[in-house]
Amino acid sequence: MARATCASSRGARATAVPVYAEALAVVWERVASRPGGLEPEEIAQRHTDAVQTGRGGAAAALGEIVESVLEPLQLLLVVVGVLSAIFGELRDTIAIFSVIVLVSAVEAVSEIRAKRALQALRDLSAPSALVRRAGVAQEVAVGALVIGDVLLVQAGNIIAADARVSGADGLATDESRLTGEPVAAAKGLEPVDADTPLAERSCVLYAGTTVVGGAGEGVVVAMGKDTEIGRLGRLVAQVKEPPTPLQGAMTELARAALIIAVTACVLVPLLGVIRGQPVREMLLDGLTLAFATIPEELPILVTVLVALGGLRMAQHGVLLRRLRAAETVGAITVLLADKTGTLTENRLVIERVEGDRARVLATGAAAHGTAAAQDPVDRALVKAAGQPADRQHLARYPFDPVRRRESAVWRDPGGAWVAVKGAPEDVLEACAISEPERSSVLTRVTRLADDGLRLIAVAERHLVGVPGDGAAGAETQLEFVGLVGFRDPLRAGVSDAVAKLAHAGVRTIVVSGDHPETVTAAAREAGVSAAELLHGGAPLDALDDDELAGHLRGQAVIARATPEDKLRLVRVLQDRGEAVGVTGDGVNDAPALAAANVGIAMGGRGTDLARETSDLVLVDDAYPTIVGAVQGGRALASQLRRAVAFYLGAKIALVVVIAVPLALGLPAPFHPVHIVVLELFMDVGASIAFVSEPTAPATMDRSPRDPARRFLDGTQLSAIALPATALTVAVLPTFLIIHARSGAGMAIAAAVAAWLPVNVATAWSLRARPGLSWRRNVAFPVWALTALVAAFVLSFTRAGAALGVTPLTPSSLLVTAAGAAAGVAIAATGRVALALSRRL
Repeated sequence: MARATCASSRGARATAVPVYAEALAVVWERVASRPGGLEPEEIAQRHTDAVQTGRGGAAAALGEIVESVLEPLQLLLVVVGVLSAIFGELRDTIAIFSVIVLVSAVEAVSEIRAKRALQALRDLSAPSALVRRAGVAQEVAVGALVIGDVLLVQAGNIIAADARVSGADGLATDESRLTGEPVAAAKGLEPVDADTPLAERSCVLYAGTTVVGGAGEGVVVAMGKDTEIGRLGRLVAQVKEPPTPLQGAMTELARAALIIAVTACVLVPLLGVIRGQPVREMLLDGLTLAFATIPEELPILVTVLVALGGLRMAQHGVLLRRLRAAETVGAITVLLADKTGTLTENRLVIERVEGDRARVLATGAAAHGTAAAQDPVDRALVKAAGQPADRQHLARYPFDPVRRRESAVWRDPGGAWVAVKGAPEDVLEACAISEPERSSVLTRVTRLADDGLRLIAVAERHLVGVPGDGAAGAETQLEFVGLVGFRDPLRAGVSDAVAKLAHAGVRTIVVSGDHPETVTAAAREAGVSAAELLHGGAPLDALDDDELAGHLRGQAVIARATPEDKLRLVRVLQDRGEAVGVTGDGVNDAPALAAANVGIAMGGRGTDLARETSDLVLVDDAYPTIVGAVQGGRALASQLRRAVAFYLGAKIALVVVIAVPLALGLPAPFHPVHIVVLELFMDVGASIAFVSEPTAPATMDRSPRDPARRFLDGTQLSAIALPATALTVAVLPTFLIIHARSGAGMAIAAAVAAWLPVNVATAWSLRARPGLSWRRNVAFPVWALTALVAAFVLSFTRAGAALGVTPLTPSSLLVTAAGAAAGVAIAATGRVALALSRRL
């Protein structure tokens, strides 16, 4: 809430009463200011609280790269690379440091993108502000504002700071992205109760909102991080993203790999030296095994998979912003959907007119006077009423939060015509009608409001001359004309999308800061029904977490929800094992978007802060696109699990194939440069092949993956075992036999020749649909053919000499073919035995 945070040279006076609940005179005293504005010497003594903007782009990038290199696995790779250079292994050194640079760059880019949220706050503020200082109006930069400045605003201005209204002439602001209310918020001088919801604090102007009607002024009471928007920014900064199962698995894997790699670096050289082998050679073998053990390419594999999958999702209007969303968007079990701007279009259309339509619309449009129509209600009325009659405008009495009416006086052939519109109860109060008629109208108002319509009443009065005594003289003895009902229309396809998500096991909870009746009607139209309506703020605070969770087991509807309420809903659901998706477009949605397993922002109408804190952005603002995102996410997550199983299985085989010969006192089958070549096919090639797989037809016919289920569960471990076993059986015996017959050079060629075909066979076996026509995924056969050609070139021609490989002889070829055939057979039969296609 807006509070005065500093005042005069006497210091800030702490208070528990918010500025919107205090009389204006008390606020002036609190901030040590006056209507004429501050004097120059007072301004010089005050300091501006500015939103922190963080490090510059280049410094941030360098810092993130350094942070990435200092991670344990990366440090170990640096040590391996440095020692390889010291021992004169230039090819291995270049290969190792190329991997280090690539991994560090990928991780740094991901981290920098995740830290842009607070920077987006700057774009929500005006670049300058008009203030009154020492009795003179002047324009100043927003950074030069101080507490106690008198802010002058008019239609079209963006509010530069939170300010207590000190003057208003028909002043109204658009706070929809802060409160969820699609109608303009009228502003006045009268204080409100301390427990008044944000959307009803009519005496405060909020930074980042836009003036849509009238003019006014206010005394600045909060700036930067102390404003309502700044408070939301702090909430976003404090939110910690929930780890995904894959991130947890990678952390566990990194620890295990670090232990194994360090052990290998020590034990292998030690055993060799004990046997009398050269120390330098043993150290190089230990470094080779360490390099083979470290899963340094796994982040690259995942990043490539996500990037390529993100391109496919972008073709359907979904921009993937965070790596973690790829794994979790298909696993969400509950979706918290914001109403205004997400389920609905955040615009008002006239749905119902009670009374003579032409007369009601003409009178309603005339009540605004000659001022340009910026309020959504006025725009809709002017558009529906058409070209007004040619009349002379005599007077205008703008809307204010106390009267809750506005009127205009026009020249009429018989004298003067007063057109009035406003809240039904308050317009009826000024009408000359009987009590039964009044009750009948209010009954209709209640019925229409229960259907979610926003209602205004329209009235008029014909006089001989211009009425005196201002609004009080004009707005009396009125003739009731009729009612106009407005609705923020549901976006196209929303109800179908809600039904499809429910079929896929994803329930929807509608959460909004809007009026209860409006939220309930919109939710009902969208197909979301709830046993009861929950109210945000104090009623929700009265429920403990277990009670609240009980209300959220099925579909639910929550109105008058604050940003803190939305954030709490996310955490309560996550604590009970749910994978939570959140949709939103306003700054009030940002904390929940950041805390959710998957935050989904509107791309066109969404604020910068909402987009920056989200994981997915709907480029076309179409809610049904979420269904495609969930479907694409499930397909991508499935292929991700297959690709990771393929990579880790091959990695295990690589470690075994290198470790066993070294333990036997033989040279390693692969050196770092060979490992880089082999892992090129394990990583980039396989990533492209797997992610290019088409989505399985039944993807949305099953329930989401259990969020509590470990990434490395039984099915995943079985899938990892398949390539590990097949490659080990194919390569290790082949290397040992040919090394005994023909030496190390030809044995390496045999190992490469056996490895690549079996690598292809195991990847093919891990496909969701191995029998799929090659035309449906050209990438897979192209990758497979490339791997086979590489095996032939490296093992059967002199091209492999650059990598220390001797071409195979016919007899060695037979042994290699037998080993490869055994590995291919294991890959084919293992898939059937494990039934991996149905479970991954």
